[in-house]
Amino acid sequence: MIIRSLLIAAALAVTFPAAAEPRETTVPVAEQDGEMIAAIAEARMTLPRFWTAMETAEPGTGGYSLKVAITDGDQVEHFTTTGVEHVDSKIFARIANTPQFITTVAYDQRIEVPEADISDWMYLRNGKVVGGYTLRLLLSRMTPAEKEAAGVAHLEFEEP
Repeated sequence: MIIRSLLIAAALAVTFPAAAEPRETTVPVAEQDGEMIAAIAEARMTLPRFWTAMETAEPGTGGYSLKVAITDGDQVEHFTTTGVEHVDSKIFARIANTPQFITTVAYDQRIEVPEADISDWMYLRNGKVVGGYTLRLLLSRMTPAEKEAAGVAHLEFEEP
């Protein structure tokens, strides 16, 4: 099985409206990709930082987004979500990518997100991406021309 990851293009379009519009770029990732497994583990380990940042919503922050793994048969696709909210100990968010391989969700659909399915998180602080561990890995594997074509060459990251 191959894990399909979508670059966080839709969330970037929401959080960087003045930038050139990112294009959805599907990046296939092998199921046993050790670096991706480690990036997901780091994101999950640091998820409390995301919740704290979202709850405090300090000035200069915004664009809170989760990446969520959704399974349909033997396909797994990781979706960027926006509109993240906690309601009665449950997590809800909206799908911010157009599905490429699975049919169980649709763009802009509000879904309940099991915490076990969260594969990454990110938000912006003063225009820089905080978190985004899988995104950082995917971008590190792209050439400058690929980043430009995907509309994400401008991204800057900041540590949580």
